[in-house]
Parts: sequence; structure tokens; C-alpha cells
Amino acid sequence: MALLTKQHLGQLSAQVPAKRMRVVRWRDLRLWAGLVIIVLAMFAGAFMLSRGEQTTTVWRASNDLSIGSAPIATPVTVALGEVQDQYLPASEPLTGHLRWPVAAGDLIPRGALGYSPLLNARLVTLPVDPLHAPVNLAAGDVVDIWSTPADSSGGVSAQPVLVLPSITVAEVAADAVGVGGEIAVVVEIPQAAADQLVAAARSGLIDLVAVPIASQQVS
Repeated sequence: MALLTKQHLGQLSAQVPAKRMRVVRWRDLRLWAGLVIIVLAMFAGAFMLSRGEQTTTVWRASNDLSIGSAPIATPVTVALGEVQDQYLPASEPLTGHLRWPVAAGDLIPRGALGYSPLLNARLVTLPVDPLHAPVNLAAGDVVDIWSTPADSSGGVSAQPVLVLPSITVAEVAADAVGVGGEIAVVVEIPQAAADQLVAAARSGLIDLVAVPIASQQVS
């Protein structure tokens, strides 16, 4: 029994290393296979991310742009994905005027250009007190024109009247100061409204009220 036991032990001891080597080789194979799968997954993920983060350079409004104004913009590089064709690329020149308002910092949509100017438009110069006009008033801004009729003594006592709503400013000549300190503001109006505006400017005090971008109507 002792001899048989030694023989069995010898056989067992000879077989153990072989089994261990086979187990180690199998584990190494699975380890390398796992590493290969991880590396492939990383490359696939990076490829998908790179496809989703392709960038393009488009135009972004430098300031609030009103309806009818010429676009003032700077190029910016962004990732737009599938909607990039909806915006004007910086490779295309900015020509024409805006059909709808664009807020400062927003990207300029491709369809925003193509404003149709007023037919039979007229340019009227208004004397406006700087304190009765929006701060930093500029060409392209949209304003409501109000008039407060003057009384017989030259003062104003009546209620202000809305003369014309949503009128585009064509030019602001801040250096052309009138006798009373007024600045010259040129507005573009329909021909049919010219007499109404001229009469309002002669009979009372003119106020220009800014129409915010969010309140301007899309043409």
C-alpha cells in the first residue's frame, strides 16, 4: 500500500504542473481576447464621437439685428450635426437684408436673408431729443413713433399719440444737432404715411420707442 501510494503520488505530482500550465494558457488567452475587445470598443466609440462632433464655421450675429437691417456678424466654429445646412456658412458672403430679427449671439439661419423693401418708401428726417430716443439708436433698429401735441404756450399737455408702429431707422446723424439739441433721425416709411408723420413732427414732441427683437414680427 505504501509503494502504491508513492507511485500514485508521483503520478499525481507529474500531472499537476501540466494541468496548471493548461489552465494558465487558457486564462491568458481569455485575457488577451478581453483586451482586444476593449481596444476595439474604444476605437469604435472614438470614431462615432468624431462623426458626431464634426464642426463647421457659420455666421453669428454680433448684435441684435432687426427686420430689414443689413447683417453684422462674425464667424464662429460650432458642431451642428444634421442641422448645419440650415445656417449660413462663413464661406458665403452676407448679402441682402434680414427677413426676421436675429438676437445678438444667435446663429444666422440661411432663410433669414431676403428682406423685401417697402414699395414706394420715403425717407423722413425727424428732429429727436436724445433723451426721447433709445440709447445707442442705430440704423436698422425698429421703433414706434409717438407724438405728444404741444399746447398754445409751447408746452405739452395732451396725451401722446402713436403715429406709426414698427418703423425702421435708416440713419442716425448724432453730429447734426439742432437748435434745441435734437439729433437727426432718418426713418423709412410708406409714402402714404409721410404727411401724417410730417404733421406730427411739426405739431408736437417726437418720441422713439424701441421695439425689442422678441416683439418684432416676421415678414
